[in-house]
Amino acid sequence: MVQKAAIAFIGRSGDTPPKLQGFLNFRAGLEKRQLKGDEAIAVLRIGDTESHHVVFLDRGADLGSIEKELAGIEAELEPKARIRLKKALKRAPGG
Repeated sequence: MVQKAAIAFIGRSGDTPPKLQGFLNFRAGLEKRQLKGDEAIAVLRIGDTESHHVVFLDRGADLGSIEKELAGIEAELEPKARIRLKKALKRAPGG
């Protein structure tokens, strides 16, 4: 069953709420990133679960690649989340 992905947080990594920081640190570790605090990120809540998915909004990130990544974990963006991510991607470096 495909879960809906909603926005839990969009902003700079240094402003991530404490309850989401572990998800950010985990994702940064997977991507071998050293967080500086100024990275543009989105944290997506997956369905009605406590699962979250972090997306870095740089390095050529686009809506299509984010949607493909979510499909790999059987999730899709809610319409409002899609709109907010589209706006955030335009503001992100290289957007």
